[in-house]
Amino acid sequence: MIRILTFLTFIFIFSASFLGQDLKNLEKNKNSLINQIKEAEILLQKYDQKKGLSIQQIKVLNKQLKEREALIELINDEILVLDKEIDSLNGLITKKNAELVLLKSDYARLITESFKNRKVYNEMTFLFGAESFNDAYRRFIMLKEYNKFRKNQGISIQKFTAELDVQKKELSLKKGEKHHLLADLNHEQESLKSSKKKVQEDVNSLKQKEKKIKNEIKDQQKALKKLEDDIMRLIKASKSDVIEFSDFSSASGKLSWPVQGLIISRFGEHQHPVLKYVKVNNNGVDIKSTNDVVVKTVYTGKVTRVVSIPGYNNAVIVRHGKYLSVYANLRSVNVSVGDQLKTQDVVGKIYEGDGENSGVLHFEIWKENEKMNPEMWLKK
Repeated sequence: MIRILTFLTFIFIFSASFLGQDLKNLEKNKNSLINQIKEAEILLQKYDQKKGLSIQQIKVLNKQLKEREALIELINDEILVLDKEIDSLNGLITKKNAELVLLKSDYARLITESFKNRKVYNEMTFLFGAESFNDAYRRFIMLKEYNKFRKNQGISIQKFTAELDVQKKELSLKKGEKHHLLADLNHEQESLKSSKKKVQEDVNSLKQKEKKIKNEIKDQQKALKKLEDDIMRLIKASKSDVIEFSDFSSASGKLSWPVQGLIISRFGEHQHPVLKYVKVNNNGVDIKSTNDVVVKTVYTGKVTRVVSIPGYNNAVIVRHGKYLSVYANLRSVNVSVGDQLKTQDVVGKIYEGDGENSGVLHFEIWKENEKMNPEMWLKK
């Protein structure tokens, strides 16, 4: 029975360690999402202080909505992990209770038998009743082992009782955590409903400006195409150049953000946030600054081009070996072609003013003539 319990205890410790690691990862991801939701809320409060409604505001609302959905999913995952931990603890407590009952029963029987036979098992009588020295020595060893067994039984009972107390307290804590998570889940579900309602109301309001929005989309796609053409010309012109080595490829998922903010437009083709029947394409990501408008390079590299692009103001292209990073919609530029930059060196400042691109950095990553998804490269 003791061996079975020891094995079960080992299984529980291993499972608890594994589940605990799962909870730590979930908690880390959850905190990241909560921070992004808070950043979006700060931006939305700023929008509320301005007159009128903007597509940028819809994008931030959509971003917050998606983060809330992801947060709800994470909280549900945390509850599932906690349920497994609670089940494991309940199972172990049940088994240890059964073992404790058995230990106490055996110990009680041992004490009762000792009391009933106290005359028979009187140690001195038992020893002196030996027929020879060897027989006396054997009896001495038996008595020693018997007393040791009785002592160990008492110690085992104390140990099992202490372990049970610890596990019961842990179980109580886990149930408390689950209670808080369920409260968080309920709060986020209510907030999600409110966010969805707000998005729909704002979308319906902006649909009345359909013609203006279509013209803005057309202008933005033209600016994106102009930037893409400049990048392609740069790649073509530098084919014969000797490209300096860079270990940029090892930085996937580790790059510093060029500016602190929220990604309000993701890489690739997707629906327009207001005109759902209109598809828009993004060669990079659009990051809405939540704090500073200073833009910094994501990795060590060399400035290969500084260009002016209608719709994207100024753009800076930095080469990292076979890779390029692109920083567009800058109102001012702090670098020149040929400059060697280190990670987090200042490139320039984001444009702030009228229009949908105010406070938004357009950021791209290329590998030769292949467009990469910057979100996969940036630090989580």
